[in-house]
Amino acid sequence: MNKILFTSLIIIALVSCKSGTRKSSDQKKEETLKQFEIVEAWRTDTALLTPESVIYDRERDILYVSNLNFEPRKKDGNGFISRLGKDGKILDLHWIDGLSSPKGLAIKGDTLFATDVDEIVVMDITKGEIVRKIPIKGAKMLNDITCDNEENLYFADTDASKIHKYSDGKISDWLTEGLNGPNGLLADGERLLVASQGSMDFASVDFKTKSRTLLSEGIGRGDGIAYTGIPGYYIVTDWSGEIFLINPDYTKVSLLNTKEQQSNTADIEFIPELNLLLVPTFFKNCIVAYKLLEK
Repeated sequence: MNKILFTSLIIIALVSCKSGTRKSSDQKKEETLKQFEIVEAWRTDTALLTPESVIYDRERDILYVSNLNFEPRKKDGNGFISRLGKDGKILDLHWIDGLSSPKGLAIKGDTLFATDVDEIVVMDITKGEIVRKIPIKGAKMLNDITCDNEENLYFADTDASKIHKYSDGKISDWLTEGLNGPNGLLADGERLLVASQGSMDFASVDFKTKSRTLLSEGIGRGDGIAYTGIPGYYIVTDWSGEIFLINPDYTKVSLLNTKEQQSNTADIEFIPELNLLLVPTFFKNCIVAYKLLEK
């Protein structure tokens, strides 16, 4: 056989083998990723007024919902917090009044915190009343809030593209660079997960170094973030009406799209022990619960 022809055949064979190996690796990777779907479990009635955030209080086995009552940036005093059962029954619609446009919620012991335009509202859960309000200088529209393992609070100012920190009674501008419309926040071990409306992406920020790592793009008007309890799998919402599952390799899968129905998907909560995803629908004035099912 011609030496040149023989050499060419060997090269073709090697390339074919290499390509085949790569394809098998991709197939194996796809096979290792879990496949999920969500199925509606229940929904509240529409007595809620522009619900933005929902949080589960494990200590009391109850849900709290922030109702901004239509205007997200207005200091009108008509916002309130509701209490719900895990079955979606509204137990106390106006549990705590006296807020304006409450959004993100966080719990520390017997205290419930809510972001409210330009202040943090501190509420006593046991008494069901506002304890105090902490003004945030220069705030434009405070949004989501989360608590880390050391009980520090981090909260986003979407319009100012900042993330603030509340620790030991003091407020600081924790991160002011590299952000574009941050909204959803979730403390996740040594990092802070951030879903942004401006840059329309999902990223992580190291708590110690403050270095930002882009994880997923194209999530629309990023809003809620929740951990599924399954290692590596998170749920992120696009406020406009889409729910994404984020895989361990940070690829994303759309679980639900309600944009045509004009049903928003705001600041979510996931209860792993119940396998239950809770979704505030904003202008549709209800909370919808879904079961996360593996296919």
